[in-house]
Amino acid sequence: MKLTPQEILNQVFSKKFKGYDPEEVKNFLEQIVESMESEIQEKEALKKKMERLRENLARIEKKEELLRDTLIAAQKFSSEIKINSHKEAELIIKDAETKSEEIIKHAFTRQMAIKEEIKSLQFKRKEMENDIIHLLNSLKELIETYHKQDEQFDKIEYLGK
Repeated sequence: MKLTPQEILNQVFSKKFKGYDPEEVKNFLEQIVESMESEIQEKEALKKKMERLRENLARIEKKEELLRDTLIAAQKFSSEIKINSHKEAELIIKDAETKSEEIIKHAFTRQMAIKEEIKSLQFKRKEMENDIIHLLNSLKELIETYHKQDEQFDKIEYLGK
């Protein structure tokens, strides 16, 4: 049976001959009542505190779950970014290799064309050198012819004097 402090205070005891001192019993019961009231108040305060702590714990557990979910999502996102960046890097490298092969092929083709052009220019230069030598020889012969003619004119002038 559960007693309240008020029930203890209102309790009336029957009187018998040579029983306890009623005043002493009443004082003791009042002390018990005060102690019980204090215990009840403390119990209620602890219940309220425990309820607040449970609410806080529930909020903290929700936050922890949210953080855990966020962390998992972030890790998954990070992994996806890493995978995508590796794929993109591979594509960039393949593209760069393809472009570099094209550049090298173009450079090689250009080099071959330049070599052919150089050979052609060397051939033309040789032809021009030969033409110039031939022209110089022709001019030399012409000058020699002029000299011979001058000598003949000089002989004719010499004879005519």
